[in-house]
Amino acid sequence: MSDITLHVMNPRGEIEPLPVYAPSSRLASIAGTTIGLYSNSKHGMDNFYEALADLIKARYPGTETRYLAGPYEITDKDLDDFASEIDGFVYAVGD
Repeated sequence: MSDITLHVMNPRGEIEPLPVYAPSSRLASIAGTTIGLYSNSKHGMDNFYEALADLIKARYPGTETRYLAGPYEITDKDLDDFASEIDGFVYAVGD
């Protein structure tokens, strides 16, 4: 009879933590800026953003809104493209 060796493994494994980033500072005011309204195209988001754009324009004359759309998770490339067109953005998800 031969010897049998058992190797016990940890089923949890080890996951490298993701880097932590501090949030960007807030705009002092949105008056006169361009605000991106980012939608992941969930049902009803267009209605919500239309109402939000009207409220922003009424409260902050001269402020423009721009509709942006894409997947749930914004890629770095999309973020770079959006950042060159807007001063700030709203990202909301409707469920």
